[in-house]
Amino acid sequence: MILNKQVFLKDSTISYKVFGQGDTHIICLHGHGRNPDDFEFLSEYGKVISLDLYFHGRSTFPEERIEKNPILTREFLEIFLLLLENEKISQFHFVAFSQGGRFVLSILPFLGNQVQSIQLISPDGMDNNSFYNRMSRKKWARKLFLYFEKHPYIFIQVCKIARTIKLMRPKVFLFVQKFALDYEMFNRASKTWRGFRLIQPNEDNLKAYFNENQIPFKVIMGRYDQVIRTKQAVSFLKRIDQSNALQEVDCGHDFFGNKFKGDLEKIIRIPKV
Repeated sequence: MILNKQVFLKDSTISYKVFGQGDTHIICLHGHGRNPDDFEFLSEYGKVISLDLYFHGRSTFPEERIEKNPILTREFLEIFLLLLENEKISQFHFVAFSQGGRFVLSILPFLGNQVQSIQLISPDGMDNNSFYNRMSRKKWARKLFLYFEKHPYIFIQVCKIARTIKLMRPKVFLFVQKFALDYEMFNRASKTWRGFRLIQPNEDNLKAYFNENQIPFKVIMGRYDQVIRTKQAVSFLKRIDQSNALQEVDCGHDFFGNKFKGDLEKIIRIPKV
């Protein structure tokens, strides 16, 4: 049985799907442009609570807040704790992909011993000072992106120049071109890039968290991923004293494509506790 549910906090909503049943709880967060169904396969282990990120599915966040009052970590944490309360969850496992990983890393230090294991697949948020993240915090860059949203072909031409002068990797260019040519995808990319800019994992807090909570932690990276690269994970994990958490696999960023998903289902295992 699959249930579609929502949790509300002030002017925002998080929608989620529930797959399976049992005393083991697995909370999942998908990547940009993906959906909760990505994690249905984990229902063999117990009850899966798979969230929609804001601006995906039925999850909502006021567009008028994006520029002046974007989502904060503490605000997402508050609605997340409300979800735990509504579902009567005291302990759970985390599984997240890409942009969903940024949210997990941001709220993790505030969850104490409630988390039983963490498995992140090519997580975003491992470098708050990357060009991508820095620019989201520049007002002029956000205004420029809004202009590009209305003129996608100009954006693509700028990206072509960036690729030519090696400011943008070829596979990243193909990735952004795919989004730019689809208005709905480009619009959602714009909202998340601007709206999630203050969701920033705190590395000192993460380091302290893992020192205090000895729980299974795994970061799964694609050897050929040019969107979020393994070297970012290596540097990040070293800074939080979790270098042993890295697992590299023969994949790009498309972990949930038909070509690799069967392998992913073998890699993601929920440990017994």
